[in-house]
Amino acid sequence: MANEILEAVTIRLEFETGLDEKGMPIMKRKSFSNVKTDAASDDILAAVEAIAGLQMHPLSKVAQIGTTVLSN
Repeated sequence: MANEILEAVTIRLEFETGLDEKGMPIMKRKSFSNVKTDAASDDILAAVEAIAGLQMHPLSKVAQIGTTVLSN
């Protein structure tokens, strides 16, 4: 049976920075790597909200991306 080990966590914030000529939203992303692998989702969200409060554009989406290593 394979073992899964969470090796790295990155959070990606997506901001809406305006509209293009067709009226579609323009999205910009900021990523933060080296997030503690044992950090609770509530703690990550609190940090994201603090970071978003410092930005000039509204936060549209937050993604938590984990890199998992598989071994025997």
